[in-house]
Amino acid sequence: MEQLQWTIIYNRCGMSISRLIDIILRKKDTDDDKIKTSRFVYIGEPIFEGEIKNKQEKYVKNKDIVIFKSQFYGNTECSYFAAEIIPPKYSSFPPNTFHLDDASGNVTSFCDATINGNIQNAWNIHNIPTDLGKIHGRNVKTNWFEWSWKIPESAPKGDYGVIVGLWSDSQDENDDKSIPIQFYERSFYVTDSDDSRYQQEIQSQ
Repeated sequence: MEQLQWTIIYNRCGMSISRLIDIILRKKDTDDDKIKTSRFVYIGEPIFEGEIKNKQEKYVKNKDIVIFKSQFYGNTECSYFAAEIIPPKYSSFPPNTFHLDDASGNVTSFCDATINGNIQNAWNIHNIPTDLGKIHGRNVKTNWFEWSWKIPESAPKGDYGVIVGLWSDSQDENDDKSIPIQFYERSFYVTDSDDSRYQQEIQSQ
């Protein structure tokens, strides 16, 4: 009888561990489902789409976020989605801004889900380490990926340019990592919260 009880306990523990493993594997499959690869080589023209999802007339800094979205179908190596944010003309981001490239003055907004590991605040499209991009294969197709950039209080107001694109950080030294493989150019306007209140007061008069 005692041996039977231990057998039952053992079987129940085994079932619990098995269920736990199934849950973990299902979660992993769900995360990876957005990037699909095929054994067959993709021979057509690459297909890329990138845009600002929540496009609006203006964004208020330290309050609003800009949401980007992209998808890709084609042949690529160690690639990832990102947005290169270009400040208004004759303006600049402060030196302590996250993901700032000192040379160009532009800021990178990474799509974290397409990059392996934890993204460091000092990284941008110019200095990201090699072979971290998850979008990889001779025939790879992604679903839509979305990510966002919270407009910091220190951001200058005005018209911003943005390049929503697919970048590669492959070890191939012949490629310039700062140039996107595929991209779309977009723009948006950032204002101060005080300016927003001022416009509301004028309209209410």
